[in-house]
Amino acid sequence: MKPSRSFFSKKKKGLHQQEVTIRPYGPGDAGYIAYLHGKLYAEKYQFGPVFEYYVMKGLTEFLYDSEGGELWIAEVNGQIAGSIAITRENENTAQLRWFILDEKFHGAGIGRRLMETAVEFCNEQGYTYVFLWTVSDLKAARYLYKDFNFELKESKQNDEWTESEITEEKWELTIH
Repeated sequence: MKPSRSFFSKKKKGLHQQEVTIRPYGPGDAGYIAYLHGKLYAEKYQFGPVFEYYVMKGLTEFLYDSEGGELWIAEVNGQIAGSIAITRENENTAQLRWFILDEKFHGAGIGRRLMETAVEFCNEQGYTYVFLWTVSDLKAARYLYKDFNFELKESKQNDEWTESEITEEKWELTIH
């Protein structure tokens, strides 16, 4: 397990610097990340409880067997701001999961640092292929995926998480 990494980031409106730490998960973190997903997606995108169940189910499976993966927590001045994870699909393939950032911390470079941490881990583990699933409404995340050379490979409709249909997208990265 890698140690925590700290950096300083300017606050969105330039008021002051914030100490940002990215660390491996610890007790209680997975529950908080499920909460953050449930709350943010319900408020912003009108996702229902089935989505929160989907997140919680995946997190509990990861907690039971995290071999070949890791879940990182981003903290700002000691407060959880977000997360990202890599789970092992097989010897060569990993999935990027649970990438979320509390909206009050958007624009401070924290999402980019989380992505760097995850992709670096994939390189260190020898994965040659990484994929993720997201929804088309997440414009900032999609921009970041493109910036890290992920490519949109598949789209499908989903009517399980919201009252209206949304578009899920599969993004893929080949690591050389």
